[in-house]
Amino acid sequence: MSNINWKNKCWVTTIFLVNSNNQVLLTWNKNLQTWIPVGGHIDEGETPEEAIKREVAEETGLNFNFHQNFYEENNGKLRVLKPYRFQIEEVPHHGHHMNFVFFGRVEDYDNFLNETDEGEKLKWFSKEDLLNEEIMLENVRKSAIEAIETLSE
Repeated sequence: MSNINWKNKCWVTTIFLVNSNNQVLLTWNKNLQTWIPVGGHIDEGETPEEAIKREVAEETGLNFNFHQNFYEENNGKLRVLKPYRFQIEEVPHHGHHMNFVFFGRVEDYDNFLNETDEGEKLKWFSKEDLLNEEIMLENVRKSAIEAIETLSE
């Protein structure tokens, strides 16, 4: 049996949540000093699906639906998970993040929290806002715009 190298790798999951006004929700990351999607570390024993549901509830208080459906075959013995993508990213002072990235739709967002459980700001961005925001990683901007375009269809 092989061992997984956990020394410099963290398993995480993030989601680009889009509301009915075609705005995407991002959170301010105080360590990176930029806007990123909602998400976090996958705890021991969690699936990526379970982890992102927990992270969204903790950080935003919102309910959402995944853009891609999960389906089961073979009497529930096989579940196919369809993230938007899986990316490996180097994070300063944190090693590599093995990141399951999802898109999701939020219908009721009037009562969302204004900041995460860790005190970081939450903000809804329109496509125009994303294009004009100066403090944002280009891969986040691109994915956020793609989430809006995909979920507005």
